[in-house]
Amino acid sequence: MDKSKITCETLKTIRKQVADANGIVYTPAKCDFEGVCTGTCPACESEREYIENQLSLKRKAGNIVKIAGLVAGLTTLAPLATVAQEMNAPEPTEQISLLDEEYFFTFNGQIRPENEDRIDQLTELISQMPGEVFIIAGHTDPRGSVEYNLKLSQKRAEYIRNLILSRLEYQGYNIEDYILIPVGLADFEPNVPNAQTEIEHEQNRRASIFLYKEHSLKGEAACIVNESVKEYFDFLEKKLETAKFNEFKKIWKAKVKEESK
Repeated sequence: MDKSKITCETLKTIRKQVADANGIVYTPAKCDFEGVCTGTCPACESEREYIENQLSLKRKAGNIVKIAGLVAGLTTLAPLATVAQEMNAPEPTEQISLLDEEYFFTFNGQIRPENEDRIDQLTELISQMPGEVFIIAGHTDPRGSVEYNLKLSQKRAEYIRNLILSRLEYQGYNIEDYILIPVGLADFEPNVPNAQTEIEHEQNRRASIFLYKEHSLKGEAACIVNESVKEYFDFLEKKLETAKFNEFKKIWKAKVKEESK
């Protein structure tokens, strides 16, 4: 095999290992490029862009992204022995979160106008993640009874959910492909505990969104989210493939176990 083909096969191996490490579906295509492949031929570029795009979506969603054998990009070339050695070494990770953006409400229950553009950006991100289970959590300030605040926060969560779904539908996406579970958390997860001033209360009147599998809620908030998700099991079983649903149930059980500690 000539040097060009060795380079091409090495790059495919690197891309495949990175894809597998991050749960990205990727099958290297047969390379018919006749010139000297240095990782910049059309086929390599297409595959590199696909994997980098998938990694970017995972980063934005708050997932931990595993990069092994790579530093400057997916076209980096290294001998196969070196790649194998690096892949077996402890893998550096990074976590970049976008989904824990929050959307604030006025005292009258309206979403703040400055949040509208951010909803559009969030919709664009979610549009690339059909089949993932998202939680949209509504929050209130501590004034009012728990019963009242649970209902109010649920309405806020449903409001954001409906905004996102309406935008997805307007853009031509099949909203049946997207799983957004609205959950009211009242004031169990405040940004500002023991809020006293109106400015502090404003920080607690909000909605947040996150992937269920990534949430790190504690106490009553975790109990409410986990119980709400349990109520959706029949719905999720119909939506998800059997293997994915079973894996999701394992994640749910692990979070319930963690919550009970």
